[in-house]
Amino acid sequence: MSDRAPCMLVDWGTTNLRAFLVAGDGGVLERQVSDQGILKVGPEDMPGILDSLAAPWSDRIGERPILLCGMVGSANGWSEVPYVSCPAGFGDLPKNAKEVRSAAGRAAVILPGLTRQRQLAGGLLQADVMRGEETQIFGALNLLGREAATFCLPGTHAKWARAEDGRCVDFATYFTGELYSVLSRHSLLGRLFEETGGSARSSVPGEIPEGFERGLAMANATEGLSGALFSTRADILTRLMTSAQGAGYLSGLLIGYEIREALPRFAPAAVPGIGAPGTGVAGSGVAGPEGAIVVVGAHALVPLYQAALTRAGANVVPLDGDAAVVAGLLLASRML
Repeated sequence: MSDRAPCMLVDWGTTNLRAFLVAGDGGVLERQVSDQGILKVGPEDMPGILDSLAAPWSDRIGERPILLCGMVGSANGWSEVPYVSCPAGFGDLPKNAKEVRSAAGRAAVILPGLTRQRQLAGGLLQADVMRGEETQIFGALNLLGREAATFCLPGTHAKWARAEDGRCVDFATYFTGELYSVLSRHSLLGRLFEETGGSARSSVPGEIPEGFERGLAMANATEGLSGALFSTRADILTRLMTSAQGAGYLSGLLIGYEIREALPRFAPAAVPGIGAPGTGVAGSGVAGPEGAIVVVGAHALVPLYQAALTRAGANVVPLDGDAAVVAGLLLASRML
């Protein structure tokens, strides 16, 4: 693609989609945000939705193909695009990209995601996949001017990843966000939250909710997540905390255990000794941006992860998720 005229870039995920009109220099001219993720709309509707998104920008993008990433390329999306195997560099993604056509016949290109297999004890193989986050990761590397970094991408299915020499060499998915949603809405733990209207997200942007810090402390002091979960209810019933603190506590507990599991794998030098069961040891941390965890996102979860990582002793570099995905998509558009 020529990099002179504006182009249209789309991050189409599970619950939302974000469309950007981007100038050749990478500046975002306009954006559209919709809740029409793949959970809400079927593959048959997606070609028409893309035309609706493109309509206000049609004169400016001309005939340039629209570039898409995310769950739109999954088995439940518009058209399944084969994964690229990890380790992989950003230049590997356009090689597997797939061209599709909108309802009006406009050309669009869907980028693939990444997959990896990890060998565990006893010869077991464990697989993982991502779609969309890889574009943010490579975009973030470009924005930071770095070849290596450890990334945390909070969300319904949080991702952690490690990049070295400009390649994503390892990543893992943590079910933290969806587990919180299921437990708070469809389990015994959530019933006390309903009585108080408690929420894990403060009404004040960037403010840490009640109970969150206690949940983080409990994640570092107890032996395992399964055994700690019921304390969300038991501590309220025995008045160790209030029901208003319950939602924040559960969020802190889940995020705390995610970080306790992820840091030794993805950033062992950043926080040595984190998560020794029952010890409450937080580790020493590492100074400087090269030893920091890059937290990529643009929503209310990011301050919670920043607080949790800081409490664990890690240094944090926050990076806007929209900026990262736009940078990644723009790089890919220039390779096609």
